[in-house]
Formats: sequence, structure tokens, C-alpha cells
Amino acid sequence: MTTITRISTAIASTVAALAAATALGAAAAPKFFTDDPIRIERDTEDASGMKPLELDLLVDMASSLATRPGTAAPSRAKNVNTIDEVPDSSWFTNRAGDHPLTAEDVARGPNTGSGPASGTWTITSSKSDGVTPGFTVKDSAGQRWFLKFDPPGYRAMATGTEVVVTKLMWALGYNVPENHIAYMRREQLTVAEGAKFTPLGRKPRAMRLADLDNLLERASREPDGSYRIVASKALPGKPIGRIRFVGTRPDDPNDIVPHEDRRELRGYGVFAAWLNHVDAKAINSLDTLVTAHGRSHVQHNLLDFGSALGSGGVGPADYWEGAEYVVEPREVAKRLVSFGFYLPKWRTMPFYEARAIGRLPLHSADFDPERWRPRVPNPAFLNARADDRFWAAKKLAAITTDVIRAAVHSGDFGDPAAEEFLVRALAGRRDVITRAYLTPVNPIEDPAIGTDGSLTFRNAAVDADVAAAPQGYRAQWFAYDNATGTGESLGETSGREPRLAIAPGLPRTDGAFIQVALSATGSAHTAWRTPVQAYFRLRGGSWKLVGLERTPQGN
Repeated sequence: MTTITRISTAIASTVAALAAATALGAAAAPKFFTDDPIRIERDTEDASGMKPLELDLLVDMASSLATRPGTAAPSRAKNVNTIDEVPDSSWFTNRAGDHPLTAEDVARGPNTGSGPASGTWTITSSKSDGVTPGFTVKDSAGQRWFLKFDPPGYRAMATGTEVVVTKLMWALGYNVPENHIAYMRREQLTVAEGAKFTPLGRKPRAMRLADLDNLLERASREPDGSYRIVASKALPGKPIGRIRFVGTRPDDPNDIVPHEDRRELRGYGVFAAWLNHVDAKAINSLDTLVTAHGRSHVQHNLLDFGSALGSGGVGPADYWEGAEYVVEPREVAKRLVSFGFYLPKWRTMPFYEARAIGRLPLHSADFDPERWRPRVPNPAFLNARADDRFWAAKKLAAITTDVIRAAVHSGDFGDPAAEEFLVRALAGRRDVITRAYLTPVNPIEDPAIGTDGSLTFRNAAVDADVAAAPQGYRAQWFAYDNATGTGESLGETSGREPRLAIAPGLPRTDGAFIQVALSATGSAHTAWRTPVQAYFRLRGGSWKLVGLERTPQGN
């Protein structure tokens, strides 16, 4: 049973129960089903009737700027499974933290080939707005690619950043394009019949060779006359619009969880802060309609990472980026009432600057993920709770410095000192995030009951070396009734290490459930005293984890 089917079943069960309550009494639905925990959320409904729905950039920006946290506390993420994890889906694939990722894995990332085929590339459309040009081309093998360039004077800054961030976002679990650093010459390009060009402020018309030459004058050029580009392979499927970070798309029958309540979109805010991806908004995403085996579904992709790390896309990132929204009424008011004497922190802290990578704060200690801001507010980021941020921090803790170095090296910045700074900065920002978000909730992870009669688990904060081990751990054991949600105490065990004895008298009937409340004792982190609730089912003589609740619904 999929998560979507599960929700529909639960709704139907609730309606049926209410209808029968007056006559027959309401029977409680079980807490766990036979297929829990769901590992893969499949899109079961055919979405072939969907039509393209483009997002208006100005409308999206205006609505985002008007977004601020509400007065009501956000509810628990609605797409997590019974063990508090995000299943694989058309939105997200578990990679970092789910299985070991090598430097070679991340250096390859989503790439399936080596880039565009050599020979003539035919331009089918062009981008004329902005400082740098962009083209859609078909290479000599007929594959479609989107080409983007570095701004003059900043070789590798935008193109290298795009590739590095793409590889890291892939490692974290998101759907991203296949991006390659490549080099092309003017004589490789030809203009297709019917290619359109829109001069600034004018109507589209047929593209001319002179338009191509004018556009290339706005791109960084190599000493040998070639152009360094990032070539982005067209995503599979038919483009049908952008990811909105609030609500659902009504014409997608599989889209039933409000986007601001999806954990992978809430957690995206933590990753955006890590990567200083200040342009994390709807326009930099793409939904595509993918058809396979006679059925269509939407694949949700993130893209366009040129404004991240130290790059602002058309130049180095501005000093304020990552520290303020583009419109900050409170900051403006502070400066007015102080007659200009109030200085925000970003005006006084040091920055590292290099033409190859742009501009980033020099010291990781100056980075505060709680105060980090994208250019415009994002509703999903604002809805994130402590358990969502904990989930994201776990993913980041699995990104080793060697993995970061491999991703940075793939950007081919051509400046070894700047590359090494970028590795240090990303490793330092990762450590700041894990310290900030792994400790505010009980960090007990992966409880398991072994055949040796012991309960083992991990402490994610201790494993990440961001907190001292507690003096000990405590487990309270209950025989659990899955139908009624009630428990009968079986006793308590405790110890100094994350390996505890099991309580005597555990049920022996196949299919029986137990509940274990796990907490830490003697820790400076008071949240660790609140138990994590773990649920196990006996199957074939072995206890299998079927549930884990870290933070109650109301917290």
C-alpha cells in the first residue's frame, strides 16, 4: 500500500467509522499496517491529462515577499513514513545517510555521459535578457542541451558553481539535471530555421547570426578564443511548470500533500543555507511529465544553481546575500531610527573574494543557519520544525570532506587556493549546521533488537562529534496493542552505552508489537530527556522496527 493510498484509505476509514459510531461503536484503525514502514512512495494515478502551467516570475516573487511565518505552529511533516523518514518518490531519493557515498559517486553525480557530442551545435532558441547569454541547442547527436556562460571577468564562477552545487544536491537526494563543464567555439554554432530571438523590450522575431555574435560579446572568453560553458542536458519528460512551495497542484492527481508540509522541501532550506543558494525559489525548478509503461507521472526537479556559494550569477554574491531578504522592512527601520549608525553584521565581517568563485564570508563562525536568508522568503523553509532540520542535518553529517572536495574539484575553477577555501568553507558550514540542528531534539537513531538479546541504537549528535555522550541511556518497555494504541509496562533497562538489555517477558506471538521509550540521562541537552518512541513487530522470530516518533505532533 503506498503512502497516497494509505491517506485515502485513512480518510475513507474515518468517514466510515464516524457513520457507524452511533449504532455499532467506532473501531479504532490500527497504528501500523502490514507494509510499514513505506520505503517508496509511488505515484499510482495517471497524470497524463496535465497541461503546462507556467509560473509568472513577478507574481511568484511578490507572493513570496509577502510570506512570513504564521501564528500557528507548523504541524509535523505529512509525507514522512512511520519511522520518521522521507520515502523515495518522484520528489526525492535517499542517498546521503542511506548508504555510503564515495568521492567518485559524487564526482559523477547525475551524469550519464561526458557532455554534448562534438561537431556542429544547432541553436533552437536563445535567452537575451540578463548580463550573460544562454542558448538551447541540439548537438550533433540530436540531444538537446541548455548552454550558459560565465560573465566577463569571472571565468568559472557561475559555470563551476552550477556544477558543484548540482553534484551536492544530487548527493543530498534531489532530482537535478546532468551538468557538464564544456568548451565551444563560435564556428560550432549554427542557427536553426525557425529559431526565435526576443530583443530587449521588443517582440520575438527570427534569430539572425548577428544576434548570436552580439550575445557572445557578453560572455567570458578563453585566451584561445573558445567559450567555457555549463551544458545542462534536457530533463526527461515534457516540461509542465514549476514547483510551488505552498499548496498543491490541482491537476496532478498524485499531488495531495501541501508542499510546505513536505519534509524534503522544508529540509531544502537547510541545504540552501549550507550552499548559500540564495535563489532557491519556484522559478529555479521544473516539473516534467514522464511517461512509462503506459502511465504518466510528474518528476519534480531543482535546477539553476548559478547563484550559490560565492556566485551571484552575473557577478560575485553581494555582501548582504544570505543575510537578508531583498526586502527587509525591519532592517530599513533600524537604520532609519539609528540615523544610519546601525550596522548589520554583514557590513563588518570579513569576506573571501576570488574571481573564480566570487565572494563568501571568510570565517564559518560568522555563519548562522538560523539567521540565513534567501533573496525572497520561501513558505516551505519557514514551515520547517526542529525534526525537519534534524533530518536535514543528518543528511549533511553524511557528506564527508572528501566528498565535498570531489564536488568542488568537478567545478574546474582553475584556482587551487580558491578551491581549497571553498572546501574548507563548505566543511565548516556543514559542521555549524550539524551542531545547531542535531542537538535540540533527542538524537537517538536506528534502534534495533538483535538475536543476542540486546537493544542497540545510535546517537546522531555524538556520532557527528557535535555533542558529548550522555552519562547513560534508559529504555522503558511496553507490550503494545496495535489496534487500540494502548500499552502494558514490561519494565525498564538502562546502561551507559547505546546497547541495552531487553526487558524480560517480551511477547512471543508472531505479529506482536512492543513499544520502547528511549531517552538519554545525564546530558546537558534537556531535549534528550524526552523519549523517542520506537515500535517493533515480531516477524519470523525477529523484532523489526516499524515506527519511530521523535517529536510529538503538537511540538
